[in-house]
Amino acid sequence: MNSKEAVHNYLFAERAKTNLITVSQMTAVLYELKGAEKLGAKKMLKLFIGAIEQDLRMAGNITKKQDFLEAAGILEKIENLIDNEDFNEAQLAVSSAITKATTPAQEAWQVLSENEFV
Repeated sequence: MNSKEAVHNYLFAERAKTNLITVSQMTAVLYELKGAEKLGAKKMLKLFIGAIEQDLRMAGNITKKQDFLEAAGILEKIENLIDNEDFNEAQLAVSSAITKATTPAQEAWQVLSENEFV
């Protein structure tokens, strides 16, 4: 991996991590909501997850890193968990997606560090 690829991988991974942490925090709030408020929150969260999923697929296609595509696949399954109000399982799946999405950042950091960019 050259320095330019490392920067791309790192930026995609960091953005994904930030967004996925937000998904985890939003999922935790769903426990407390009731009725129409919960219904609306679930719908908005699913839209946000869909946008992150698309971003991860784009990252995978651009960088050729399978980890991004695997994280996107995990997010696809999370939408059903939210529909079924299985929020514990959804949070576990988000954690798994974070791990997948941040693996390219670790590899990129090594390259950037070796080339004295960080």
